[in-house]
Amino acid sequence: MSEDDGRDAPTPSRRGDGVSSHAERTSATGGNDSMTGDGARIGLVDGSVESDSRTFHVVLDPDVVIQLDELLAVTTDLPDGRRVTHYGIVTELRSRFEGADLPSDTGRVVDSTLPAEHVRRAEVRVLRVVPELFVAPHAGAPAARAAGPHRAVALFEDEMTRGKLPVGLDLGGDPVYADMRFVDGRSGGHVSISGISGVATKTSYALFLLYQLLETDQGMDLLGGRAGRESVRALVFNTKGEDLLHVDRPNAEFAGRPDEIEKWRTLGVDQPGPFRSVRLYAPRRSGASQTIVANVRTRDTADVGAYGWTPEQFVREQLLQFCFTADDERSTQVGFVEQQVRIQLLRRLRRLEGDPTGAVVIVEAVPPKTGYNPDRLAERDPDDAPAGAGHVLRDFGDLIDLLEGVVATDDESLMNEWFGRAQSGTRQAFLRRLLKLRRHVAPLVGCRLEPVSSENARLHVVDISTLHDDAQRFVVGALLDRVWREKQGTGRTPLRFVVLDELNKYAPAHGFSPLRDLLVDIAERGRSLGVLLIGAQQAASAVAQALPRNASLKVAGRLDASESDAYRFLTPALRERATRFMPGTMVVSQPIVPEPIPVRFPFPPFATNPDEAAANEAGDKERTDRILSTMDALTGPGVDL
Repeated sequence: MSEDDGRDAPTPSRRGDGVSSHAERTSATGGNDSMTGDGARIGLVDGSVESDSRTFHVVLDPDVVIQLDELLAVTTDLPDGRRVTHYGIVTELRSRFEGADLPSDTGRVVDSTLPAEHVRRAEVRVLRVVPELFVAPHAGAPAARAAGPHRAVALFEDEMTRGKLPVGLDLGGDPVYADMRFVDGRSGGHVSISGISGVATKTSYALFLLYQLLETDQGMDLLGGRAGRESVRALVFNTKGEDLLHVDRPNAEFAGRPDEIEKWRTLGVDQPGPFRSVRLYAPRRSGASQTIVANVRTRDTADVGAYGWTPEQFVREQLLQFCFTADDERSTQVGFVEQQVRIQLLRRLRRLEGDPTGAVVIVEAVPPKTGYNPDRLAERDPDDAPAGAGHVLRDFGDLIDLLEGVVATDDESLMNEWFGRAQSGTRQAFLRRLLKLRRHVAPLVGCRLEPVSSENARLHVVDISTLHDDAQRFVVGALLDRVWREKQGTGRTPLRFVVLDELNKYAPAHGFSPLRDLLVDIAERGRSLGVLLIGAQQAASAVAQALPRNASLKVAGRLDASESDAYRFLTPALRERATRFMPGTMVVSQPIVPEPIPVRFPFPPFATNPDEAAANEAGDKERTDRILSTMDALTGPGVDL
């Protein structure tokens, strides 16, 4: 039956049960379809099943086509004269022949030998009721698409008074926003991204969020203007290959995707391109003891800084603790020994006299009034001492040699100073751990090495992909600890974002370690200090629950079917759908919107792996100028090499 049929003469239903016509139903619900969505009716609230304040069904008109995740609006008049509008999202679509009772009836209906009517229904979950009255929509009330200002109300955009960050496009191609208060730490913070490795595009989505903040005009406004954006820093750990060492280069495949360019424009980015303010870091190449060169293969070594820590920085920043991050080690007395050794290194620390490279002397005799508080000891400026005053540390191997000598001593008093009253087996276990780390951590500790600096760019990409797991934990712990310490007492701004994939490796669901404890501390207190974690993992259940629990934005890409039940913030239908998501499709949950919203994010204009990297003329020219300048300094201008 068409929408205009029976308007003048109400016709009883085929079953003769007294159901009113469309004209009578429209009159009963207020007769004002224009108050629902954009005014284009798509159907009626199903009266054959119960509706409630959370869920209702819509019988679709014959000529209407809608899909999952579309937003609908239903306006009804209450008996007391008030008018309410229910906004909801389509969570399921169903189709059947009304009048067919047996499977074989389907053919009879198609052959017109059995009377029946094709009925399509949409299941809708309520997002919002305006005004906020917890009532069910009336049966027979007209439903319409929520478009324009109605769509904005449905997604609570009118409540995002402190700014809104685009987090993707809905399946209809319209922007979806997150309330900036839950991104920058004012009312919440942190992002938790979950999904299958290689399919869920977790890191790509994290970079998409950073791009919106750091490289767009609207991001600049959200961060407080140009000065606010320039003071924001983002630390990204590259864990797979050298993929993220190319984000400062254009994506060679992007220009051939006009549809993706249009998606960026829809998000308010007219000229998408690579990240512009970037500094790249990689570990020192092994064997390069005299010339410090970054260990990279797909970038010119002049483009990438070699990071590490001098012996003085290693001791003063108490980085020894991040050499002991395995649960089985921290659960024994080895953790106690590590703390004792760390304090003794601080008490005995002196700079090597006449050496500006970061080498130190661990003196044999400690002044009697030297304290034991590690934080106070770390704050003091070490005095100079000659090499003969103790053991000289120029690299990680020298530290192991020192401790091997202490373990082998017969001086029980000295042994107790360094190791407390730990048993011989515990001391040996501690030393075995350091010996195991010698090969993995050695490139990261040495004279003339420089740590990652946060002052010379907005985005800092630190490659840890070539490191052993133990060395990766060491680097992540050392850098996060520095970010955390630098933010103490400075207030929420300037903001510091940290992107860390494989979060379960660093903060597992069970056990204890200094790195896990640090990440939990950031999750629980970081937003008030302006340290915001964008963490990614294959399964949220494998991560310490404080991290996803404290994340204001929860994002899921394609999920493993066996893990989908762990994502309680998703509806059962969405959990099942997420096992079939294609790359680029995510579902976003935020506190202000009561239901998760599926979104897609556009193809990146910046390279996300070496194969996508196109030539960056500006960057290449800068690198060439830098190389020529270095050559001139070495050989003099005009010398032909």
